[in-house]
Amino acid sequence: MSALTIFNFENTPVQTIVENNEIFFRATQLAELLQYKNPHDALRKHVDSDDLAKREIVNTINKRSQVLFVNESGMYSLVLSSKLEQAKKVKRWITKEVLPQIRKTGKYQLQPQQLALPEPEKKFTFEFTEYELQQLAWLWFAFKRGVGTFQHIEKAFNVLGSNMSSQIYGQAYEYLSVLRSTNQILNRITSDFDIDPMTNWRVLKHLRGFNPKAVKIDF
Repeated sequence: MSALTIFNFENTPVQTIVENNEIFFRATQLAELLQYKNPHDALRKHVDSDDLAKREIVNTINKRSQVLFVNESGMYSLVLSSKLEQAKKVKRWITKEVLPQIRKTGKYQLQPQQLALPEPEKKFTFEFTEYELQQLAWLWFAFKRGVGTFQHIEKAFNVLGSNMSSQIYGQAYEYLSVLRSTNQILNRITSDFDIDPMTNWRVLKHLRGFNPKAVKIDF
């Protein structure tokens, strides 16, 4: 898990991590800061895969997630590929202030905002009817099919240059962690039930057959 720092450029927050005195920027936030209309598309077009890295972070509600970061080389690729005046300002700020200080001290010290330590996670107890548990399981299955469908059509929308391509990409890949975590939760709370092809519990075949390591989701 990487230590996360938030800094502000003209009141716009950007998440960063520093590893071995090298700064990594949260990729989509940096692309948005550079005013790319489609951040995910900009990353695919302008940044080499070697300059991208996923890191686990913890947000303010103690939720862990895998987030894509871009290193210094990838940052320059994004900056140089942008023709907007904003890109020049961002580059000047990073190269004149942020990077020199990191190389000198090992960290960026201008207005750092460390995330607050999370409180212990609260636990709650609820009662569900069997029918309600079945509906929750079917809701997960519908969500899984939706993710798989968006993955199936995402490339086509990107090729067409649709203004919906970034939203479709987000639906296809950014909610995989939610799909996996809800699968674990539902498997736990339905563990007393058996797969029954003749009732609504036939959904358990899909719930328990799900591969939590899968990236490509069938539908």
